[in-house]
Amino acid sequence: MRFLCLHGMGTNPQILEAQIGLLRAQLPGSNDFVYLPGEVECEAAPGVSAIYPGPYLCYYDLPTTTGVADAHDLVLAFIEDEGPFDAVIGFSQGAALASSLMLRRAKDASCAPLFQLAIFICASLPFDLDAPPVVVKKSSGGRLQFLDGTASSGGRESSQSSVGAQSILQEFHARGYNGLLEDGMHVLRRYHPKMPPGANLNMGVPTVNIVGKKDGYHQQGLSLAKLGGSRGTVVLDHGGGHEVPRDLLSVRKMTKVVQDAIEKVRFQC
Repeated sequence: MRFLCLHGMGTNPQILEAQIGLLRAQLPGSNDFVYLPGEVECEAAPGVSAIYPGPYLCYYDLPTTTGVADAHDLVLAFIEDEGPFDAVIGFSQGAALASSLMLRRAKDASCAPLFQLAIFICASLPFDLDAPPVVVKKSSGGRLQFLDGTASSGGRESSQSSVGAQSILQEFHARGYNGLLEDGMHVLRRYHPKMPPGANLNMGVPTVNIVGKKDGYHQQGLSLAKLGGSRGTVVLDHGGGHEVPRDLLSVRKMTKVVQDAIEKVRFQC
């Protein structure tokens, strides 16, 4: 099985290769793992620079319309040149990017899925390129406000706080990203299984969702699992933080759910 591998923000393909090394070693059979580097340089993810050399990369540094669209184009061009791929495996931002691509493609019933299987590790909810963005409004005093980006809103503050303005603002503040935001910047909303289009949309392929209960994105990872679809969704909580588990018990559990999913896909083909 050929896997397209997408790394997390502030890492790189070599780091992801090391992160999933134990999983790869435990999977039986012949598998091919192909890694796509992000094109945007950024700061190293927490704890990474002490262990791994740079460069430290991401697919987009902020979830703006332009940034995420460029990331989509990067992956699609890579699939065109180096594919096809049977499955995708993504960690953190890589998982969010993969699921964003898959959900966008699922909106067109005439398009076949990009992959037969998706493995998401410590994922955040993906961003929706087709939803009206929220617009950054920065006061002279530096106060941030996100306004609804639809033409009919007249610049009202967005009411879609559960997946839009307020949640993005809180997340950016918690992660120290406020200084990166510029007045007038268009920031994307996340998909959510309880709100359109996520409430009526799924990826349509089996997904394995590996989450950690101590991860700040734990709840988002669980929500992403609900967007997987009816063909089979598995959730494995390794109990740790924002990391690929490396202890023997967790690796065995992770290997089993991934191998079971691979066998399911092979049986269905």
